[in-house]
Amino acid sequence: MFYRVLILCLALVLTACSHNAPVSVSYPQPAIHSIAQARVKNIILMIGDGMGAEHRKLARLTRASESNGLAMDTLQIRGEVRTASAGGAITDSAASATAMATGHKTRNGVIGLDPDLNHLSNIIEAARAKGKATGLVTTTQITHATPAAFAAHSASRKNMLEIAHQMSLADIDVMMGGGGIYFLPEDKSDCYQQAGKRQKGDDLIEMLQSSGYFYICSEKALRALNIKSVERVLGLFAGEDMLRPFMPDLALMTQKSIAVLSENAQGFFLMVEGGQIDWASHDNEAEKVIESLRGFDKAVKVARDFALSTDDTLIIVTADHETGGLQINRHEGDIGPFLDYQGEKFFLHWSTSRHTGVNVPLTASGPMSVKLLRRTTS
Repeated sequence: MFYRVLILCLALVLTACSHNAPVSVSYPQPAIHSIAQARVKNIILMIGDGMGAEHRKLARLTRASESNGLAMDTLQIRGEVRTASAGGAITDSAASATAMATGHKTRNGVIGLDPDLNHLSNIIEAARAKGKATGLVTTTQITHATPAAFAAHSASRKNMLEIAHQMSLADIDVMMGGGGIYFLPEDKSDCYQQAGKRQKGDDLIEMLQSSGYFYICSEKALRALNIKSVERVLGLFAGEDMLRPFMPDLALMTQKSIAVLSENAQGFFLMVEGGQIDWASHDNEAEKVIESLRGFDKAVKVARDFALSTDDTLIIVTADHETGGLQINRHEGDIGPFLDYQGEKFFLHWSTSRHTGVNVPLTASGPMSVKLLRRTTS
């Protein structure tokens, strides 16, 4: 079941890449044979929400130096994928994440269900059935569209209280992000003095603790986490979305999650989302986009370094869609100037504050990564 769902998810790794979507690739041929034959034990799927090709280029240009490249650019399989939901050319994160989690397209706004609202099995359920550990990490609310699609089934992404309830019953070993208020009743407050949104007495954090989860809500507690003494971790570091520098960054959450999950001898599946790339792009806030891209790539490096230490870890870095219609140019009338790593000026142009339908990049490495691709020849 796990490998059948895995292949489906790889086939539709994005929102619903077109069934005949061409992908351009670049790789050394000898490596492809070995990675196509190897067995997958661990999967790390990293989603830069809203991260298009120009976003990656922006991260490249604003790195510290020419030699200080992006971790996501070092993965050997490279391609691009068309995105679309079942309902149209422009997807949202709910439809996109559902496609990645289940291998099936759906309508915008729908979580873990097909266009007719029928239940879809997801890769976390399949991984758990194989005895693997599972984890979800995000810089947004853990109940937000992308992580929700890997753990819940709902007709609307807005049903965050119901999504939190379903996630609490999904036997996910590690959950880290914001959104603590969706797990607490209205008569209780989280670590940041925000009142819960659930009915009195409906305390999901207390329920999860009683079922064996170790609950943390601060960066200090996360850094001090004794991996050997915990099996399941619930980290809720904000009432809603997470704000730096007050909450842990994505790299630290990724590092700790991998450490916990890799204790399982059967392997693990981990989804890591850099969710605030999308939010900053909706606001057309270039500085926040750059900051979020740097934080995401830092987390990619953590995951990549772990994958390189094994021969059975598949790592995929991609996006669910592009946000903002970002363009990098030399037009002085646009936003800027910014300086690249060589000290050269460039400017940014946003064509929209919404999602676009452009292709998004994908890089991957490890066993079965070649199966992500549909090769085209000239």
